[in-house]
Amino acid sequence: MYNEMINLVTTIKKRNKRGFEETAEVVKKEIFAGIRSAGVIEKYEAERAGINVSVIFMVDTDSYKAALFDNKHPDMVEYNNEQYKIYDVRRKGVYKNLEIVCVR
Repeated sequence: MYNEMINLVTTIKKRNKRGFEETAEVVKKEIFAGIRSAGVIEKYEAERAGINVSVIFMVDTDSYKAALFDNKHPDMVEYNNEQYKIYDVRRKGVYKNLEIVCVR
């Protein structure tokens, strides 16, 4: 059940006429999500790759797509005043469900 609110954070890097990065704008979009911890197998697989999976957010596919800014995927998730870096976004089970795998 998706009963928690999370912010999808997207960093938009702006470039000048010469192509050099000048500023970065941060865009936040709030959506509902479910939260689960990584399973044992997921944790071991991630640790073998040198990654420490902190939390997995489950979201509706349509909500995720509606929260995209200029079709750019978010970089981070904010939840309970903490920021998590998005490691992977994957389809899980039924088409309407996505999992956002996050690391600290």
